[in-house]
Formats: sequence, structure tokens, C-alpha cells
Amino acid sequence: MSSSPYSGFGSGRWLAARLSLMHGLNFVGIGFYLPFFPIWLGAKGLSDVEIGYVLAVPILVRVLAASWITGLADRRIAPVLLLALLNACAAAAYYTLSRLEGLVPIALVTTLAAVALSGVVPLADILTTTQVRAGRLRDYGRVRLWGSITFVVGNLAGGYLVARHGAWPIPLVLAGCSLMAALAALQAPPPPAAAEASGRDMPIRGFSTSFWLAIMAAACVNATHAALYAFGSLHWRSLGFSDERIGFLWAIAVVAEIGVFLFAGGIAARGVGGLRWTVIAAMAAALRFGLMALDPGFAFTIGLQLLHGISFACAHLGALAAVSALAPEARRAAAQGRLVAVGALAMGTLTVLAGYLYRLLGPGVFLAMVPVALVGAGLATLAIAGLRGDTGRGATDSIARGR
Repeated sequence: MSSSPYSGFGSGRWLAARLSLMHGLNFVGIGFYLPFFPIWLGAKGLSDVEIGYVLAVPILVRVLAASWITGLADRRIAPVLLLALLNACAAAAYYTLSRLEGLVPIALVTTLAAVALSGVVPLADILTTTQVRAGRLRDYGRVRLWGSITFVVGNLAGGYLVARHGAWPIPLVLAGCSLMAALAALQAPPPPAAAEASGRDMPIRGFSTSFWLAIMAAACVNATHAALYAFGSLHWRSLGFSDERIGFLWAIAVVAEIGVFLFAGGIAARGVGGLRWTVIAAMAAALRFGLMALDPGFAFTIGLQLLHGISFACAHLGALAAVSALAPEARRAAAQGRLVAVGALAMGTLTVLAGYLYRLLGPGVFLAMVPVALVGAGLATLAIAGLRGDTGRGATDSIARGR
């Protein structure tokens, strides 16, 4: 075995480069969308309430559509082709948006884009983790980190674009990003033939109790970030932090995330051992948001933002490892969709709740995330207790297929 995180050149570095391109182009559009799509909606004359309705659509759609859309890859539709088609549909929807006016048409087409995009990230993760399971790729994190990097690139490029030209080009930029992502999907390596054949030959099985505990644990840990994402900047501004300092706090969190993907990405190859990382991430989230509620000052807040590498990145890697190991062989795509759907439901619920709590409690909203993190740690611990034969580096066949 070479010292590289990828085994062999033909199925290693070149394979990793193709997957990295796929992840990178999937996330650059998200980097444009999150900060600047609301600005475009405002420029189209939508009120604050109407913008809230439109922005709620993607969360709701991920809950309802992600599992079904992603599960199409289990029903003899090639994951690579499905990923390309979904990105192409999103590109067409965004181009159509650029020509629309009014709440109802914009909301309807945004819904169509969200349906397509609900399957993009989980399918990309499936295409990567199947290579890890087949031994052709050793380190998921060093591939996935390019998504985090291009997300930041999208933030920066979007800010420059809006500053120079206003908000009107945003849907066209999003369409272009999705089109490039579709082309990148077509060149992505398909799942190894052995893995596809194994999935087709396996009987269709249900999801085990341990599987559901694992995805609910991951959803809880991820959802603890809801208050931060919704009100972090507003709260920091109320403390007197400058916009430059607020931008730095967000940037340092992404740097920590990239660092974990770079140096600890092998977590994604550890099978049900990833549940232990879910517990670690949950405890880091409890510490992070418990201390954040105390308004500890700018310097200490930098340290709390560095915990993002554990509370988010380790949780993401651990969830992928556990879900990949616990999913029935013939339903891996559907399993990934369920992970996304349950996570979106938890995130959406806590985002709405955080709005009420922030109005009532101010920084106390962050303290309210602590019990959610502890519930996540408890669920992951229950999943670990219910497993047999865990080596810490992957599930046995009986575990992987459910008990």
C-alpha cells in the first residue's frame, strides 16, 4: 500500500481528481445561493415574509423528496446519469427563474429546482463512498474538502459579482454552476461493477433499528447548528463585532472544516465505528453552543468556531461511515436519501424554533441546542450498544445488512 490516501494510480489519484471535480462543482453553486439568492428575491420585489416562504421551500422539499429522488439510483438508474440529469434540471429551472416575476411563479420554479437539487449531494456522496468501500479510494475527506473550498469561492465570487453588477445575474450564475456540475457528473467514475452486481443480487431488506438510530443521532448533531446559521451573525453584531470580524468568524469555521476533511477524512472508511465520531461531535456541539450562550468575547469565540471542525465535519464523516455500513446493500442510495431527509426535518424544525427562542431568550437560544446535542450522543450510544461484531473499521455482513 502506498503512503498516498488513494490506492493505485489508475483507480487512485485520477479517480480522486474526478470525484473532487464533481464535489467542487456541486458546491460552488451552493456558495452563490445561500448568501445571494435572498438578495435576488428582494430585488424582484418580494417582501420579507414572501422571501421567507420561498427560502423555506428547499428545506421542505429535502424532507419530502430527497429519499425518493436518491432512491432512483437503487432502481437500475445509473447514479452518474441520475446526478447529471438532476443538475441539468436544476440548471433549466434557474435559467427559467431569471425570466420570471411575481411570488407564485418564482416559488413554483424554485420548488422544481429544489426537487432536483435534493438528490445531488447524497448521490455524490454515494459515488464516493462506494469507491471507499471497494478499496479504490482510501480517504473520502480529501475528495469532499473541495466542496468546502468551492463553497467559499462561491461566497467570494458572488460578493464581487453583486457589488459590481447588482443581483440580476444570480439565477444565470446558478444555472451555469448547475450546468457545469452536470458535465462534471458525466465524467465521474461509476460505482465499481462488483458493488453494483452485489446490490442487484441482494434481496431488498428493510432498515434496521441501528440504522434509524444512527441517522437520528446525526440529524440531532447537525441540527444543533440551526441557531448559529440563523442568528449567529445577528447576535455577533448585537455584541458590537464588526462585519469584518463576523466574516472572519465564519471563515475560520470553514477552515477548520476543511482541515478535518484533509487530515481526518479516513473516518468515512471506518464503518459503524463512525458512530463513535458522532458521539464525539455531539459533545463538541454541546460544549460549543453552551459556551457561546455566555457571550465569551471575540477571542474565545474564535476558539468556539474552530470546534466546527468537530461538531460539523466529524459528524458528517461519522454519519456517512455508519450509514454506509448499516444500509442494506441494495438500498444504499435510498439510505443516503433518508439521512438527508431526516436531517432536513430536524434542521427545519430547530430553525423555526430558534426564531421564537431568539426573540425570547437572545443568546439563550444557543444554550437550547445543548440538550439536542446530548440527545444525539444518546441515540448514537444506543446504536453502538445494539451492534455486534464492530471492529471499529467497518461492519460485519450481518450488521451491514441490518439485524
